[in-house]
Amino acid sequence: MRYLVSILFCTCFSIYLSGQQSIEWGNWKSWGDQGEGTYMNPIIPSDYSDIDCIKVNEDYYAISSTFQFSPGMTLLHSKDLVNWEICGNIIDDLTQISEDLHWTRMNRYGRGVWAGTLRHYNRRFYLFFGTPDEGYFMTSASRAEGPWEPLTPLLSEPGWDDCTAMWDENGKAYFVGTHFADGYKTYLFKMSEDGKSIDRKSAKLINSGSGREASKLIKVNGWYYLIFSEHKPGVGRYVMAKRSRKLAGPYKEEKQLALPSCEAMEPNQGGIILGKDNNWYFLTHHGTGDWSGRIVSLLPVTWVEDWPILGEVLPQNIGTMKWDGKIPFKHTEKLYIKRSDDFDEDHLAPQWQWNYQPRKDYFSLTERPGWLRLKAYRPLDTNNLLKAGNTLTQRTFRKQNNDVTIKMDISNMQDG
Repeated sequence: MRYLVSILFCTCFSIYLSGQQSIEWGNWKSWGDQGEGTYMNPIIPSDYSDIDCIKVNEDYYAISSTFQFSPGMTLLHSKDLVNWEICGNIIDDLTQISEDLHWTRMNRYGRGVWAGTLRHYNRRFYLFFGTPDEGYFMTSASRAEGPWEPLTPLLSEPGWDDCTAMWDENGKAYFVGTHFADGYKTYLFKMSEDGKSIDRKSAKLINSGSGREASKLIKVNGWYYLIFSEHKPGVGRYVMAKRSRKLAGPYKEEKQLALPSCEAMEPNQGGIILGKDNNWYFLTHHGTGDWSGRIVSLLPVTWVEDWPILGEVLPQNIGTMKWDGKIPFKHTEKLYIKRSDDFDEDHLAPQWQWNYQPRKDYFSLTERPGWLRLKAYRPLDTNNLLKAGNTLTQRTFRKQNNDVTIKMDISNMQDG
């Protein structure tokens, strides 16, 4: 589930587009905001994996994992759940996690910053996330744009992923994490109110088995829901939920919320959020992925017998992929994810990321104003692009047509 490069099991998938003709996966003629109050999925045809989403006042914020890329954990912002912009990247220095993420080592490809959860409590933003080799970390900020505090380690053990957190009405805080290295066992921990420590001895097993991960805690109408995904060989990955009247559990009742929708690359991990139209939505990535990564869709949520059914509700009261819908809110300014850059600022724009923590003295935006100057040095391993320092990238953007124009001055390049 966590690899940057995924295998495409079939040469093409066909999807049924709400009454329209079937098309091949990835060959959508339109996507996102359609300009007349509706949207088409995907809303972000780009690799924003491991999405989580919250609403704070009139704004929506979402996070996406970044693996070994720097800066880490991308933060998105929206006014309507359909049109998004990059708000920033939360983790400036990946060496807070491990020196293996530094340009001097480059030893965490596809690992590093995995899925996390974004929360807002007592007028403060909180990010909790895990890495498969180092454990869990947190940071917080008074504003989504930052500055974010230095990382605080929460659990320094390998083999954990996909955490979430929640505060109850009395200010008691709880943290949930999955021990994938021990059969995907999910535990509930007591956490300090400031989010900076968890009680390891308080661990309570609340879920296990069948590749269960991607946990999220939400509360709706007096119920606490543990939303998670499950995988069964030969079936696929799909979304499940457990519920309890108490945050601390027990979580005994369980229901499958959606089919795997393998033809739609298994939408299975994200955040369930209340829209400004008082309807509920599931912002999710398509978890199977292909060369374009794990792109993002917005599915309606229908409450059936106090269970959040995702997407189009079938007669069996289970959800499946839905490819269009009404935009939850009409916002006058249309936000968008920037990709072009004239390099006219003294800092790198947030759509750019380095492969690992970069060598800062080997690039500059000020030595030649209006240009990004890159200075070469030998890779850690000969003829190994993945270990070539200061490699700059953006997330793949999948449309029918993509034109890329690059202006480069190579007059000072030298052999070797």
